[in-house]
Amino acid sequence: WSVDNNGYLYYPLDRGEIKFIRENYDETENLAISKVIFESTRGNVYGLLVLPKSAADLLPGVVLLPGAGFGKESELELAKKIAELNVAVLTIDQRGVGETNGNFPTLDDDYASFLKGQEPYQHIMVYDALRAYDLLHSAPFINPGKIIIVGESLGGRIAIIAAAIDKNVKGVLVISSAGLGFKGGNDTNKDAFLNSIDSDHYINLITPRKLVMIHNLNDKNIPVSSVVNSYSKAQEPKQFVLVNDTSCSHGYCDGMY
Repeated sequence: WSVDNNGYLYYPLDRGEIKFIRENYDETENLAISKVIFESTRGNVYGLLVLPKSAADLLPGVVLLPGAGFGKESELELAKKIAELNVAVLTIDQRGVGETNGNFPTLDDDYASFLKGQEPYQHIMVYDALRAYDLLHSAPFINPGKIIIVGESLGGRIAIIAAAIDKNVKGVLVISSAGLGFKGGNDTNKDAFLNSIDSDHYINLITPRKLVMIHNLNDKNIPVSSVVNSYSKAQEPKQFVLVNDTSCSHGYCDGMY
């Protein structure tokens, strides 16, 4: 990994063969759910893979990234809804959440690691998303040219950065998320670090692939104005979807379906 002078995070496009374990987890009438464990940097990542039981063609794929502090199980219902559309969905535990190891540090601690030349956790989560993409890309039942990354809140930021790094990702769906709105300062090292984890810094690199941002008017965590600001930095093709769901304060809302 590296971060250039302009604050762009870099990971290689050829990340090597991905090693994983897959075991049965659950099933419904139409879906099969597996637990997967795959290798990433500094340990294994744990996920749930949701597949339709029957499909005539190769499946499109979705990497589904939860928000901060939420594990793969919290995304399972949404993963099922997407899978019912004849899509393969892989959702993961972010670092320090659920079964994926790590102790998610404060931003200051992550920056201290960055200054020492150690890989920050904010960057590791991007790499985990890329390895989740690699896992779907290598699956024999997936159409490798039709894999997108979907993220909620923090997961939305990670999704944009990961897709900006790897142009093979087909597109991005962002749910209840916005960039950091970082405007820069006088410390070049801090500027490089903050830019490297700010999705606003990368969002214009998604084009010519599709970007969709979905947000709730009543979101208590991220104001609509922040999302509109992030969306304005993106290039076409893009779409902004605003829902008015009074029963939901943040994250995926039923009105978004």
